Amino acid sequence: MADPYDVVIVGAGPGGLSCARHLSGSGLRILVLEKNDRLGKKICSGEISPKVLPDERFDRGHPWTEITVGTDTTKQTLSFSKPFLWTIGRSEFENYLKSGCGPDVEIRFSEPVIEITPEYVETSKNRYSYKHLVGADGSFSAVRKHLALATKNICGWAYHFVLDKPCPEFQMFWLPKTFPGAYGYMMSKSRNQTMVGLAWRDEEFDHKMAERAKGWVAKTFDLNINDKINGKKLQSEAMKGNADYRGWRFGNIYLIGDAGGFLNPLTTEGMYYAVKSGEGVAKHIKGDREGERIMESLASAHRWQVRLFHLATDTRLPFCWIVDWILKDPRTGIRRKIFDFVFWKFMEG
Repeated sequence: MADPYDVVIVGAGPGGLSCARHLSGSGLRILVLEKNDRLGKKICSGEISPKVLPDERFDRGHPWTEITVGTDTTKQTLSFSKPFLWTIGRSEFENYLKSGCGPDVEIRFSEPVIEITPEYVETSKNRYSYKHLVGADGSFSAVRKHLALATKNICGWAYHFVLDKPCPEFQMFWLPKTFPGAYGYMMSKSRNQTMVGLAWRDEEFDHKMAERAKGWVAKTFDLNINDKINGKKLQSEAMKGNADYRGWRFGNIYLIGDAGGFLNPLTTEGMYYAVKSGEGVAKHIKGDREGERIMESLASAHRWQVRLFHLATDTRLPFCWIVDWILKDPRTGIRRKIFDFVFWKFMEG
């Protein structure tokens, strides 16, 4: 016998928890299944932008008001009068979202999904029937796989090294000559850890590209990758990102966050899109028309992001080199005006 629930959410990341907190108090029986033993274990940055829960007051962490913009040949630092990101830490943020879930939301850890049918979800421990199923389980989504949706059009990999210290500087590198269609970065993994690495577009992980990335990271950030720090070798991580959006509603099954392809391919920001799509699906399930408006707005924004991504990363097109010209020195003049306009459009929505 399957344990019956009104809504089963697969994945207790920002999307799944956002969906659960918006369903809480609705009178529905809600279950969240998480494969890991605790929150915050996904490999990703721990930063949120101003458009994430702007009306809620909570500890957002370290504010970033400076960004260093690099290209193949230049590196410049820009300052702003207000934060464009905060380092909150993924675990801290997910626990904040969890605190908004009432006692009607059950969260079960260490339960990876092994089978999905139109009637139930089976994990390593139990079987659960559902009226609504929400896939919030990231780029390797079991729910997306059940729907037989490919992840090919715009997906990619981030490969980085983790430094056990707070991030000293937020850096982004535009590299159309060295790594076409890729970008380099230094950013926070958590409040006490830094990630330095490279992200590129590819369906499968490319080990040769990872070796090239390793060399670029060592040179750019003056790191000896093979050295031990405090007796430990530098830890490397790889994660897949999915921006291949193919819809959010499939009968009584829904996809949110990375599982649905709600990832900005230009900035690779995912936290906001996970939280907002979780809210949208929850409201739709409750019969609130605002839910569908939220989801259609996210889908429309995503289509524009994809168009810009293709224009900006195709080195055969002039647009790519206009972007390169702007980023070579965006400190003053028309380049600064263009940079600020686009940058804050992405950060604030």
